[in-house]
Amino acid sequence: MRRTIGWVLSAFAVCAVALTATRAADDATLTGKVLDALGRPLPGAGVILRNREVAFQEQGTITHADGEFRFLLLPPGPHYELTVSLAGYTTIIFSDLSLESGRTLVQNVALRPATDLKETVRVQGKSQTLDTEKVTASTTFTSEFIAELPILGRDYQDILTLAPGVTDVNGTGNPNIHGARDTDVVTLVDGVSTTDPFTGYFGQNLNIESIQELEVITSAATAQYSRAQGGFANILTKSGSNEFAGTFKLFVRSGLLDGDGAGLDDPELTGGFQGDKVVREQHFTDLMPFLSVSGRIVADRLWYYLAAEYIHQETPVNALTHAFVTPVYGYRGFFKTTWQMHASHRLAFSVILDKEHRENEGIDSLADAESGYYLTRGGPTLTLRESAVFSPTRMLESAVSWFDNRFSQNPTTDPDTNDNGVLYIDDHPEWGGNGNGIFDARERDPGEDWDDDRHFDVYEDINFNNFAEGNEDLDGDGRVRASEAGCEGYGHEDLNCNGRLDSEIDANLNGTLDPQEDVGIRYYCDQWVGYCPSDYVEGTRGNGRYDTEDRNGNGRLDVVGDSGMTTTPFWIDANGNGRPESGEYRMPLAPDRDLGTDLDGRTTGPAVFEYHDHRTRFSWLEDFSLYVGEAAGTHDLKVGGSYEHEGYDSDTFQRPVITYPSGSKGATRSRTGDPAATRGN
Repeated sequence: MRRTIGWVLSAFAVCAVALTATRAADDATLTGKVLDALGRPLPGAGVILRNREVAFQEQGTITHADGEFRFLLLPPGPHYELTVSLAGYTTIIFSDLSLESGRTLVQNVALRPATDLKETVRVQGKSQTLDTEKVTASTTFTSEFIAELPILGRDYQDILTLAPGVTDVNGTGNPNIHGARDTDVVTLVDGVSTTDPFTGYFGQNLNIESIQELEVITSAATAQYSRAQGGFANILTKSGSNEFAGTFKLFVRSGLLDGDGAGLDDPELTGGFQGDKVVREQHFTDLMPFLSVSGRIVADRLWYYLAAEYIHQETPVNALTHAFVTPVYGYRGFFKTTWQMHASHRLAFSVILDKEHRENEGIDSLADAESGYYLTRGGPTLTLRESAVFSPTRMLESAVSWFDNRFSQNPTTDPDTNDNGVLYIDDHPEWGGNGNGIFDARERDPGEDWDDDRHFDVYEDINFNNFAEGNEDLDGDGRVRASEAGCEGYGHEDLNCNGRLDSEIDANLNGTLDPQEDVGIRYYCDQWVGYCPSDYVEGTRGNGRYDTEDRNGNGRLDVVGDSGMTTTPFWIDANGNGRPESGEYRMPLAPDRDLGTDLDGRTTGPAVFEYHDHRTRFSWLEDFSLYVGEAAGTHDLKVGGSYEHEGYDSDTFQRPVITYPSGSKGATRSRTGDPAATRGN
């Protein structure tokens, strides 16, 4: 199945009237006024903003005629330092200012006249505790707060449920907000969506150590958000700085320290199952090392941030009738480089890598471990962001992103259980396939042992009387094998199964196979033969070459290699009892196993469902902000648009479920009547 979800084009425009600047997608804004002691504006004051701990180049400006200053498109983060100075006035330094994503910090400054001595006043900067202009209901978690959280897990979804109104009762990592569906939550990483374009669930995992800030928007989202009725998870990732920094963490959990994994019920409550003992015998280990490094490539110009995490998790499961471990293996990587091209132009490129492999899925008390399946998912998300400040009143933010993830489900047991590379014989007419291009249930790979007797069946009825006489019953099953069901074995030489070594004949002895002599190897159908797929063995008639059943040239028919015509090739009577037994000879290849149930009612065999799909999203976002002052007040105007193209490709396989309503399995498989049905079953 191949289909494309389609083109999704969403455009929005909003003009907001406010006293301060509105949010620019993920960056922060710092603004304020410089006044004297009497509250009069001080134009021409020098204002310098510094931060050595984020990807930020020192910026400076001077106040306007009304004493106002503005810094736009600032990387969110703590430890900003604002210095304000003017000749004849005391210099004031505001330290440890913290800027939040999409927020505007208003920091007004009052300068006092300087004394004869040079004086500098240092003030601890504080953000406003209440934003009266904000209508959005949201909760913000900073990296410092996340680092101190006592949460069990290494996923950002574990943090979302800490916000009011957010729940994830089934623990899937897809929460619902205020009762909305779990598919109505959109996750944005650095302003672009990483939601699965097919299911609406989360599509990309991100290590929580890579998060600078996480905002959970539960209601009243502004117009630039779209495609969600529940809410949004807005994630801002970390960037490098001028200072080199590195972090290494190791999370370990083991059965040596935690014997039952998560605690067990008393066996008396589980129908007598000795779960405590069985599960404690399951060995499991959780191992999750994490490493991050960041720093500068070029001071004040080019920075990097790199994070990598390996995931090895194993969880013991008590399924009452048996116990097993469900493992999760994978890795998560994040890389980001930021280039400050000049003071008003910044470029950032990031790569998110996420790969996950889950085993032993679909197993329960009535499904054996071999009947389970494993899930894989993951891929990259590439994002390029550009921020440009044309003037203190005009700025533009652009983003281009490519989400590219693959998902699959595969059976734990390879459906090709006999390992011959064949699942269906539709394109093998010599084995009973009808060649119609449709995989019928009767065209499952029969292997070589078509009647499940563990012997190679060869032509036994030498005298053509349909009775086992003398030494004709080679496999000792009380009947003779004529040619109606064919001879078993992919390598057998008796192609027409008539017990004779047949070949084309150079009748005129000219050393060349003439067209009239290229007649092929015939099937000999007489009164005892009920199955002839055609008059001639497939591919032997009119092919321009000399055909013979004696492919190895030893002058006799062989079943396997140089074995001769025997139902038990290479038999060694190890115990000397005169009977061929399992392990003493080479047996024919068994048919592929099918999903079914054993005598205890437990599902066995390879799972029948399998899929492989590819999910993509191309995103393009533009946001333009304009500040208008002294026009019946001050105004921030913002207009923007987004374009998304989503794609979905899927290949799905559904193999038949074979059931045996009555009798033994062997009896059902060896149906009589149509021999072709027997070899194709």
